[in-house]
Amino acid sequence: MGYFDWHGAPGYFRDITRHFPSSTRLLDLGCGAAWLGEHYEDYTGLDASGDAVEAAAERGITVIQGSVEERLPFEDATFDGVIAKDLLEHVERPGEVVREINRVLRPGGRVFASSPDAQKWVWDDYTHVRPFTRKGFRRLFTDHGLKPVTVGYESVMPGTSVIAARLPSHRRPLPLRVAAWLPVVRRNVWILAERG
Repeated sequence: MGYFDWHGAPGYFRDITRHFPSSTRLLDLGCGAAWLGEHYEDYTGLDASGDAVEAAAERGITVIQGSVEERLPFEDATFDGVIAKDLLEHVERPGEVVREINRVLRPGGRVFASSPDAQKWVWDDYTHVRPFTRKGFRRLFTDHGLKPVTVGYESVMPGTSVIAARLPSHRRPLPLRVAAWLPVVRRNVWILAERG
Protein backbone atom coordinates (compact mmCIF):
# COMPACT_ATOMS: atom_id res chain seq x y z
CA MET A 1 0.00 0.00 0.00
CA GLY A 2 1.47 3.35 -1.06
CA TYR A 3 1.47 6.65 0.78
CA PHE A 4 -1.48 8.08 -1.15
CA ASP A 5 -3.57 4.95 -0.57
CA TRP A 6 -2.92 5.16 3.15
CA HIS A 7 -3.58 8.92 3.33
CA GLY A 8 -6.68 9.12 1.16
CA ALA A 9 -10.11 10.29 2.27
CA PRO A 10 -11.03 8.72 5.61
CA GLY A 11 -14.44 7.08 5.91
CA TYR A 12 -15.34 9.77 8.46
CA PHE A 13 -14.59 12.69 6.11
CA ARG A 14 -17.79 14.50 7.17
CA ASP A 15 -16.33 14.90 10.67
CA ILE A 16 -14.01 17.42 8.99
CA THR A 17 -15.98 18.85 6.07
CA ARG A 18 -19.07 19.58 8.20
CA HIS A 19 -17.27 22.61 9.65
CA PHE A 20 -16.95 24.44 6.30
CA PRO A 21 -19.48 25.07 3.49
CA SER A 22 -18.37 23.82 0.06
CA SER A 23 -17.98 27.46 -1.07
CA THR A 24 -15.28 28.13 1.56
CA ARG A 25 -11.96 29.42 0.24
CA LEU A 26 -9.97 26.63 1.89
CA LEU A 27 -6.29 26.02 2.59
CA ASP A 28 -5.31 22.43 3.44
CA LEU A 29 -1.90 22.28 5.14
CA GLY A 30 0.07 19.03 4.80
CA CYS A 31 -2.64 17.94 2.37
CA GLY A 32 -0.99 14.70 1.18
CA ALA A 33 -3.39 13.13 -1.32
CA ALA A 34 -5.47 16.38 -1.37
CA TRP A 35 -8.71 14.43 -0.95
CA LEU A 36 -10.38 17.50 0.61
CA GLY A 37 -10.06 19.22 -2.77
CA GLU A 38 -12.92 17.07 -4.02
CA HIS A 39 -15.26 18.75 -1.50
CA TYR A 40 -14.47 22.45 -2.03
CA GLU A 41 -14.91 24.76 -5.00
CA ASP A 42 -11.99 27.03 -4.02
CA TYR A 43 -9.33 24.68 -2.61
CA THR A 44 -5.58 25.08 -2.24
CA GLY A 45 -3.37 22.41 -0.73
CA LEU A 46 0.18 22.78 0.56
CA ASP A 47 2.50 19.82 0.97
CA ALA A 48 6.26 19.29 1.15
CA SER A 49 6.06 16.30 -1.21
CA GLY A 50 6.58 16.79 -4.92
CA ASP A 51 4.72 13.51 -5.43
CA ALA A 52 1.68 15.01 -3.65
CA VAL A 53 1.74 18.04 -5.94
CA GLU A 54 2.03 15.84 -9.03
CA ALA A 55 -0.72 13.43 -7.94
CA ALA A 56 -3.09 16.33 -7.19
CA ALA A 57 -2.35 18.01 -10.54
CA GLU A 58 -3.27 14.80 -12.35
CA ARG A 59 -6.70 15.06 -10.69
CA GLY A 60 -7.04 18.80 -11.42
CA ILE A 61 -6.53 19.86 -7.79
CA THR A 62 -4.30 22.80 -6.87
CA VAL A 63 -1.47 21.86 -4.50
CA ILE A 64 1.60 24.01 -3.92
CA GLN A 65 4.86 22.46 -2.82
CA GLY A 66 6.14 24.05 0.36
CA SER A 67 6.88 23.59 4.04
CA VAL A 68 4.56 24.59 6.86
CA GLU A 69 7.66 25.30 8.93
CA GLU A 70 8.40 28.37 6.80
CA ARG A 71 6.32 31.46 6.14
CA LEU A 72 3.26 30.34 4.19
CA PRO A 73 3.37 31.57 0.56
CA PHE A 74 0.08 33.49 0.81
CA GLU A 75 -0.95 37.07 1.51
CA ASP A 76 -2.51 38.03 4.84
CA ALA A 77 -6.23 37.28 5.23
CA THR A 78 -6.45 35.11 2.09
CA PHE A 79 -8.56 32.15 3.28
CA ASP A 80 -11.95 31.60 4.93
CA GLY A 81 -10.86 28.25 6.33
CA VAL A 82 -7.71 26.29 7.06
CA ILE A 83 -7.35 22.56 7.72
CA ALA A 84 -4.37 21.21 9.66
CA LYS A 85 -5.42 17.57 10.01
CA ASP A 86 -2.77 15.31 11.58
CA LEU A 87 -0.07 17.89 10.98
CA LEU A 88 1.06 19.69 14.13
CA GLU A 89 2.46 16.56 15.77
CA HIS A 90 5.07 16.46 12.97
CA VAL A 91 6.52 19.98 13.31
CA GLU A 92 9.24 21.32 15.58
CA ARG A 93 7.56 24.69 16.23
CA PRO A 94 3.77 24.25 16.19
CA GLY A 95 3.25 27.75 17.62
CA GLU A 96 4.81 29.32 14.53
CA VAL A 97 2.57 27.23 12.28
CA VAL A 98 -0.54 28.35 14.19
CA ARG A 99 0.65 31.97 14.03
CA GLU A 100 0.91 31.62 10.24
CA ILE A 101 -2.56 30.04 10.11
CA ASN A 102 -3.89 33.07 11.98
CA ARG A 103 -2.14 35.40 9.53
CA VAL A 104 -3.60 33.83 6.37
CA LEU A 105 -7.14 33.55 7.79
CA ARG A 106 -9.63 36.32 7.09
CA PRO A 107 -11.33 37.88 10.15
CA GLY A 108 -14.06 35.43 11.18
CA GLY A 109 -12.26 32.61 9.35
CA ARG A 110 -11.95 29.23 11.00
CA VAL A 111 -9.33 26.52 11.36
CA PHE A 112 -9.90 22.82 11.99
CA ALA A 113 -6.92 20.95 13.38
CA SER A 114 -6.43 17.48 14.79
CA SER A 115 -3.47 15.74 16.33
CA PRO A 116 -2.81 12.61 18.39
CA ASP A 117 -3.65 12.75 22.07
CA ALA A 118 -0.76 12.22 24.49
CA GLN A 119 -0.93 8.41 24.55
CA LYS A 120 1.69 5.69 24.19
CA TRP A 121 0.60 4.66 20.64
CA VAL A 122 1.63 8.10 19.31
CA TRP A 123 5.28 7.09 19.43
CA ASP A 124 4.72 4.15 17.06
CA ASP A 125 5.05 6.72 14.26
CA TYR A 126 8.70 7.80 14.20
CA THR A 127 7.77 11.03 12.35
CA HIS A 128 5.86 12.34 15.39
CA VAL A 129 7.69 15.05 17.29
CA ARG A 130 5.06 15.50 20.03
CA PRO A 131 1.52 14.60 21.05
CA PHE A 132 -0.94 17.06 22.56
CA THR A 133 -3.40 17.06 25.41
CA ARG A 134 -6.79 18.69 24.93
CA LYS A 135 -5.79 21.54 27.26
CA GLY A 136 -2.42 22.00 25.53
CA PHE A 137 -4.05 22.06 22.09
CA ARG A 138 -6.52 24.74 23.25
CA ARG A 139 -3.65 26.83 24.65
CA LEU A 140 -1.63 26.46 21.45
CA PHE A 141 -4.39 28.16 19.46
CA THR A 142 -5.41 30.67 22.12
CA ASP A 143 -1.81 31.82 22.70
CA HIS A 144 -1.45 32.52 18.97
CA GLY A 145 -4.55 34.67 18.60
CA LEU A 146 -7.30 32.21 17.70
CA LYS A 147 -10.48 31.75 19.69
CA PRO A 148 -11.49 28.11 20.30
CA VAL A 149 -15.07 27.35 19.24
CA THR A 150 -14.97 23.62 20.07
CA VAL A 151 -12.24 21.36 21.42
CA GLY A 152 -12.80 17.63 21.66
CA TYR A 153 -11.60 14.09 21.07
CA GLU A 154 -12.08 11.85 18.04
CA SER A 155 -11.66 8.10 17.93
CA VAL A 156 -8.82 6.80 15.79
CA MET A 157 -9.20 3.20 16.91
CA PRO A 158 -8.36 0.71 14.14
CA GLY A 159 -11.41 0.15 11.95
CA THR A 160 -13.03 3.53 12.70
CA SER A 161 -12.64 4.75 9.12
CA VAL A 162 -13.98 1.48 7.68
CA ILE A 163 -17.09 1.61 9.86
CA ALA A 164 -17.71 5.31 9.07
CA ALA A 165 -17.33 4.68 5.32
CA ARG A 166 -20.27 2.26 5.47
CA LEU A 167 -22.56 4.82 7.10
CA PRO A 168 -24.61 7.27 5.01
CA SER A 169 -23.44 10.12 7.26
CA HIS A 170 -19.72 9.40 6.65
CA ARG A 171 -19.12 10.36 10.28
CA ARG A 172 -17.81 8.34 13.16
CA PRO A 173 -20.77 6.53 14.76
CA LEU A 174 -22.06 8.02 18.01
CA PRO A 175 -20.72 5.20 20.24
CA LEU A 176 -17.17 5.82 18.91
CA ARG A 177 -17.55 9.60 19.35
CA VAL A 178 -18.60 9.06 22.97
CA ALA A 179 -15.93 6.40 23.63
CA ALA A 180 -13.21 8.83 22.47
CA TRP A 181 -13.66 10.71 25.76
CA LEU A 182 -12.36 7.67 27.66
CA PRO A 183 -8.60 7.94 28.25
CA VAL A 184 -8.04 4.27 27.35
CA VAL A 185 -9.35 4.73 23.79
CA ARG A 186 -6.92 5.53 20.98
CA ARG A 187 -7.84 9.09 20.06
CA ASN A 188 -6.91 12.44 18.58
CA VAL A 189 -7.60 15.85 20.02
CA TRP A 190 -9.28 18.28 17.63
CA ILE A 191 -10.14 21.94 17.62
CA LEU A 192 -12.28 24.32 15.65
CA ALA A 193 -10.98 27.85 16.27
CA GLU A 194 -11.79 31.25 14.84
CA ARG A 195 -9.87 34.38 13.99
CA GLY A 196 -11.39 37.44 15.73
